[in-house]
Amino acid sequence: MKSFRILGMDTALRCTGYGLIDTDGQIFQAVDCGVIRTTAKERLSECLRRLSGGVRELVDNYHPDVVAIEGGFFQLNAKVTMVLGAARGVVMAILAEKQVPIYEYAPRRVKQAVCGYGNASKEQVAMLVSQILKIPIAN
Repeated sequence: MKSFRILGMDTALRCTGYGLIDTDGQIFQAVDCGVIRTTAKERLSECLRRLSGGVRELVDNYHPDVVAIEGGFFQLNAKVTMVLGAARGVVMAILAEKQVPIYEYAPRRVKQAVCGYGNASKEQVAMLVSQILKIPIAN
């Protein structure tokens, strides 16, 4: 069976998380994980520039076969929704430019798949993912 490299991303303006795994559909192996950070003092345009550069670097260094990103969601605060949409748009544009297929998943669906419970906490998801991939997590 062919092995695939999957890049998973949780997009945000200040802290975009990512994880890379290799899998043949049965065995999952962690490749890398981390965050692309920007600071609150930076202008929106600078944050988006840094985010796009970080995504380009990930794709150029790791050559993922596909990318899974968190699907869009709505916030009560319109400004937050617009900023998150801008960050998501930058990420998706870079991936499209690099011709990497993008698959979107609702957060609840991911939690259901990993934990068996759609309202699982981020900590529960992190614990189960670390067990599946046999990687330590910081407390």
